[in-house]
Amino acid sequence: MPKAHLIRRIRNAPEDLFEFVSDVENYPEFINLISALRITKKLSETEFEAEAIVVYKMISESFRSHIRINPEALKIEVQKAEKGGAVKSLFNSWNFYPLDDGSTLVDVVVDVRLKAMPLEFLLREKFQKASVHIVNVFETRAQQNLRKVGAVEYDFSSELKALGLDSDKVI
Repeated sequence: MPKAHLIRRIRNAPEDLFEFVSDVENYPEFINLISALRITKKLSETEFEAEAIVVYKMISESFRSHIRINPEALKIEVQKAEKGGAVKSLFNSWNFYPLDDGSTLVDVVVDVRLKAMPLEFLLREKFQKASVHIVNVFETRAQQNLRKVGAVEYDFSSELKALGLDSDKVI
């Protein structure tokens, strides 16, 4: 099962990044692998289902996900919806930790299994690189659209340790 765990310091406020990542319907504007994404069922103010169409080279697949956002905890969790399409299992989480300089430590976990073994094999080969690319795309878009905070150079190692996060996951 392809899995990635990435941590990145981003020079935007945690609340701003949380709102930005929560706005899933805008993903097709800046993530070239997603050709369409729409909210299909609003369950509450903090819970909804969405359907995405992912295109890679000649392959196009759709899948449904169940998304829970927690503004107080600055956390987003995504799981496979009942009718997940090409996805057999999915867990994705985004945690936004405020740093002392006003910037954010973003902790991303992605764990996915596809129904089609050939696609699973292709995904496994490129999963870590693709996950880093997606985090880079989010950071670039955030830097273009959100207010920058914090110093360019900032040592957050003590804050990382206090949060109990693995420094080997920092990209």
